[in-house]
Amino acid sequence: MNPPLISERENADSELQQVQARLEEIVAASGRVQVAQDNLAAAQALARGHMADPKVRFLLLRLKEAGGLNEGMSEQWATLLRECPDDLEIVRYRATRLVKERHVEDALALVDRHLPASAESPARLFARAKLLNDIRAYEQSDELFRRLILQHTDRNIRVEFAKRLRKRGLLADAFDVISPVAKHLAPGSKAAELANGLASDYAFYQRLEPEAALAGKDIRIVSMKHAILHFRNRQIPEYSPDKPVSVALVTGSLGPGGAERQLTRLAGELARMADAPNPRPVDVPMKPEKVEVLVKQHTEPAGSTKKQGLDFFLSVLVKAQIPVTEINKLPAISVAHQSVPDGSLTRLLEQLPPPVHYGVTRLAPVLRASTFDVVSLWQDGTCLFGALAALLAGAPTIHLVFRGLPPNIRKDRFREEYPELYQALAQVPGVHFVSNSRKAAEAYAEWLGIPIVRFHVLYNGVPDLATDAATTDQEKWEAFQASTADATETIGGVFRLEPDKRPQLWIKLAALYLKQRPQARFVIVGDGRLHDNIVALAEELCVMDRLLLVGLSNHVGYWYSQMDAKVLLSRYEGLPNVLIEAQLLGVPVVSTPAGGAGECFEEDQTGHLLGDVEHPDLHEACDKVVSIVDRVRADESLKAQSRHRAQTLFSLEAMLAKFLSLCMPVMAVSDNDESMELPPMRLMQA
Repeated sequence: MNPPLISERENADSELQQVQARLEEIVAASGRVQVAQDNLAAAQALARGHMADPKVRFLLLRLKEAGGLNEGMSEQWATLLRECPDDLEIVRYRATRLVKERHVEDALALVDRHLPASAESPARLFARAKLLNDIRAYEQSDELFRRLILQHTDRNIRVEFAKRLRKRGLLADAFDVISPVAKHLAPGSKAAELANGLASDYAFYQRLEPEAALAGKDIRIVSMKHAILHFRNRQIPEYSPDKPVSVALVTGSLGPGGAERQLTRLAGELARMADAPNPRPVDVPMKPEKVEVLVKQHTEPAGSTKKQGLDFFLSVLVKAQIPVTEINKLPAISVAHQSVPDGSLTRLLEQLPPPVHYGVTRLAPVLRASTFDVVSLWQDGTCLFGALAALLAGAPTIHLVFRGLPPNIRKDRFREEYPELYQALAQVPGVHFVSNSRKAAEAYAEWLGIPIVRFHVLYNGVPDLATDAATTDQEKWEAFQASTADATETIGGVFRLEPDKRPQLWIKLAALYLKQRPQARFVIVGDGRLHDNIVALAEELCVMDRLLLVGLSNHVGYWYSQMDAKVLLSRYEGLPNVLIEAQLLGVPVVSTPAGGAGECFEEDQTGHLLGDVEHPDLHEACDKVVSIVDRVRADESLKAQSRHRAQTLFSLEAMLAKFLSLCMPVMAVSDNDESMELPPMRLMQA
């Protein structure tokens, strides 16, 4: 075969260069996830015929990264790196991908392999410092940057270090790093612009916080705090009980969780009252005019191969004709294009943490346009992106609705922004702290140093459960009855087979209980990731022939009606609906003291609380199950007592009435539902 003519090679090279240049333009213009996804098809068509070129594949992978298309990305970067082992940009993307997938040690090993700490070249060590920062190994990166600054006079080291510190929000630190060389930077250069911007920002924030308080502080959190405090003297219009209120219920998803279930139930009850032609009941302080639900995301993420069920309750809301807005689908409107009259506030809003900025640019405009009277934010993550947005929109009443223990208890859910967020919001009129249990309210109050009287309790609303069953449920139970015809009692559990619910511990309890009462039998309703583990453990402990794993069921009431006692061994809970459901059907319960579990029943009457949530004593649990089973069998009136209390505290009607009482912008301090004759909560000092 004859080699291609020179002109043909030149044409091919020119075409490849054009493709590369065009792909670079597309990548540069694809800063937003949706834009990147929209541009991908055109980019792939453009690259067709040039996929042998590493740079083309590199640019396509960058576009996929920008579009959040994570499936198989790690291996694709690894393949490209094997082809181009000396390309540090590819090393960077491969390392950051490993961090995103929580393979931090592998990312560090990759950096050490390509840019070892023992390198003698200042340029290689400089590259190592930058890469360590990119993979969030900040302690190692900062130490190396500072060492290089001491050893070398290259101003670019200070500039790059300051740039990265500023990106992390460490304004004061970045200013200190770049100040010694600021006057030597070329006027009009990007480095000079960085230095001037840092000096200006530092002077601005010094007017808000003491200089010492800015060192090592994320300025984005400082900005959030002071943007909220801008509203601490806001004027709220007087409340008129004759004026119906419009309500926005805001949450992160509509997945199959307890908070999402309660929000959906509440939305339905509000909508029914709004549509009713009759005037508001005398025991209800106001009537809703309309209700809408705004959810961050209910569609599956692009590129996701595993369905997360983010739309689990969407059909319920649609059927009830309740408007649902997906916040992710809203356009991001910059602060510059919003109506923010105060210049200082505008400057603060331009420097917010990403989740808060998300709410300000997407949620605030729609809340402002709809002029809601009440914006009810459910769960900590929603409060983070929604609270400031609601203030900017001028909502008179803002709920911060907590559905469990505070995020400082669970490190995987904690963000540094939370304490500053809540402590600032506590100073703003019209902001109400709401929890679904008094135990959770107390935990939040103690964590934040906010007086407990600032917290209101909105118990879960749980409808009465029907006890009928599907044919499949009946068949399962009848077969199990036949195989355990000698059973003296049925101990049940209704929970997801997930780590927080500790189903393995439940099986161990069953095995221990059988040693005391060998003719007992056990039923678990629910499914989850630990199903196979549960089966294996039950077989190992010889429990399987006395155990029925029902799986998921739409007839939970039927299964409760077969139980003599219900046991919950969770590590974390808000206000466990399953305990309330059991009480509504007169089933006694035994539970760990997780969240508000102890508020769901009367201790030593219709249930028992174990002594320790972290390390439950299974012998204690066995004794308490035996005790409560025998007590309720001996006194049938306890079942009626259980049902009455549950209907009084946890009915849908009770939830609706209490929620509407929280819709007044200005309220007296909370009595924390002491009228319900629950043990008094201790007062916390601010």
